[in-house]
Amino acid sequence: MKQIWLYIKFLWHSKNQHGVHSPFVYALVTKCFYNNLKLKSHRKLKTNSKDFKKAKLIYRFINYYEFKTIYHPNTLSENLETALSLSDHGPIVSIYSGKIPKIKSFETTLLIYLKSITNDSGLDRILSSCSNDSVVIIEGIRQSPEDFRQWKVLKSNPLVRVSIDTFYFGFLYFRKEQNKEHFTIRV
Repeated sequence: MKQIWLYIKFLWHSKNQHGVHSPFVYALVTKCFYNNLKLKSHRKLKTNSKDFKKAKLIYRFINYYEFKTIYHPNTLSENLETALSLSDHGPIVSIYSGKIPKIKSFETTLLIYLKSITNDSGLDRILSSCSNDSVVIIEGIRQSPEDFRQWKVLKSNPLVRVSIDTFYFGFLYFRKEQNKEHFTIRV
């Protein structure tokens, strides 16, 4: 019951592409989040799975940015793991599962997918290592009140320039050319 109330509250405050005044986020919403084309690779995802819609969104997101490197934890569902490994633009150069290695600075077009917000995931180290073109996706930003408080702290981090809350996922961008903004988008 509590999740339903949280979702209704989210819907009340969320926007679609018509409420977005950032060209960068408007393009992301219209060309990626709301792109409902049935792609051949969707057949590889299990349609009867409870995370099918999430997996389709992640798949569209990966193909929109053409990521070459993806970091993710070992504990993903089969559908999400499949979505992270599929690409219509050639193979992803590397997918690292497990702990994110200690690197001084991550390369460009990098996606870091985190299953949840936890204190032991090294988020401060990750955020300080991300380049201008890196993106961090965090699943389950509303699983608990503590997770949502942690999300609010992350989006206020000075390194994060754009944050997008889609209820199930939180997206963090580090684009230095962009003014700091937060968006709540219906997907």
